[in-house]
Amino acid sequence: MTDRATARAAVLAGFPLVNDHPDVAGVLRRPDLLAELGPALAAPYADADVSVVCAPEARGPILGALVALELGAGLVLVRKDDRNHPGADRRVVSSPTWRGASESFQTRSWDIEPADRVLVVDDWVTTGSSLRAVRSLVLDAGAAYVGASVLVRKADDETIDDLAVEWLVHFEEIVGR
Repeated sequence: MTDRATARAAVLAGFPLVNDHPDVAGVLRRPDLLAELGPALAAPYADADVSVVCAPEARGPILGALVALELGAGLVLVRKDDRNHPGADRRVVSSPTWRGASESFQTRSWDIEPADRVLVVDDWVTTGSSLRAVRSLVLDAGAAYVGASVLVRKADDETIDDLAVEWLVHFEEIVGR
């Protein structure tokens, strides 16, 4: 295990581009980079007493599982609507995403308890709509929203501040190499 700065440098140097766009799946494909992600994304929250990591579809659960293991926390899946999620009884609709359309997310009310301290983990933040939707689910459950940790930042400062987002690499750093 390496420190966050070393992990960041390795991920940034090895982040593949497909058609000039950062390829998160390509990072996940490389075992050397995959091994860095959990510790690096968890590091800013090591002392935050996180009890649950919430991870929205599609790649959030992969990264969320790595972070949850690192923090000794549980993992709560937040599925997109119309996906099989037995017992899902809590839903929220996001504001328009970077694609211009809203997304519906679902989870189970008993997976997040009022005493939980919740970190949201996802692969990417652009508009913040998905993270805001998940934060809404957390707050509606009466739990504490600790912040969010993402692999790639493409959001403006206002979104980052509003959602208390920590990120490993910035979009412009990847495409500007």
